[in-house]
Amino acid sequence: MRKLWVGLVLTALVIGAFTVAPYPSVALAKQLRFYVVSHGGPGDPFWGVVMKGMEDAAKRFGVKATYLGPEKFSIKKLVDMLNSAISAKPDGLIVTITNAVALDEPLRKAIKMGIPVIAINVPDTRPPEKRIPYLCYVGMDEYKGGVEAARRMLKEFTPKRAIVAIHEPGHTGLELRAKGIKDVFSKKGIPVEEIDITTNPTKAVGIMASYLSRHPETDAIFTLGPIGTQPALKLIEEKGLVGKVKVSGWDLTPLMIEAIKEGELLFTVEQQQYLQGYLPVVFLYLYNKYGLIPHGTVLTGPSIVDKSNVDIVAKMVKAGYR
Repeated sequence: MRKLWVGLVLTALVIGAFTVAPYPSVALAKQLRFYVVSHGGPGDPFWGVVMKGMEDAAKRFGVKATYLGPEKFSIKKLVDMLNSAISAKPDGLIVTITNAVALDEPLRKAIKMGIPVIAINVPDTRPPEKRIPYLCYVGMDEYKGGVEAARRMLKEFTPKRAIVAIHEPGHTGLELRAKGIKDVFSKKGIPVEEIDITTNPTKAVGIMASYLSRHPETDAIFTLGPIGTQPALKLIEEKGLVGKVKVSGWDLTPLMIEAIKEGELLFTVEQQQYLQGYLPVVFLYLYNKYGLIPHGTVLTGPSIVDKSNVDIVAKMVKAGYR
């Protein structure tokens, strides 16, 4: 939980610094306009919390922030939405670098136009000399999140076989999560396989059920987001596998909180996504007004939420902050 508090303290310090800054207030000639361009649609519970953070920060600092995200995962649509946002010539872009190769050209174009860019949720993981030169990254260390998830599962028991249920293959962040899990398990000699469950909940249940039928020894399922966690929970309930197949989640929803309390979900990995919506808006405001910006990475996770600490975060999940 230490990282959780670090994230909250960081938010307070940013707001406090703005409020009591000794620098003279410089009136802006116009209302600043920012765009958040994400691979996640508004229907995904995770991105609903990011949007709340964005909206709260926009209201707090008097800027206009617009969220763009496809209903279904699509790199093409992501690029199209990004190009649309760039054509509006905003005062700042907040973008998930879901596919660095596809986003490279439009983002470099935006930066050359003088539009400041902040990456959230998924960074450009390429070598430094090839990375898109955005100002900073706000989000989780995805690979470390996968490593921590695998270690937490091993703390509970040693699985005979595990699967990593990925709902958006090709998504850089999800692939890094999966790699972290697989690297830890492979070193322990535990068979682990990554399977594409799609973003369709009904199909996801069927795909995982089929895998378990072919490999009945499977006793651990890692999911990489609520879109995968909820079908996995439905599967073990319908098949009477609660307690026999351990399920881990990623991020938080009210349903997942209850599942942890009831012992159906072993744990989930949290990345405090509210901060991923809130902090970049604050940073872009400060950059436009004072030329101030953090450099490098502002980590919002990972943190493990299980029975030992679930009550602490439950109220904030219900309120839409986590």
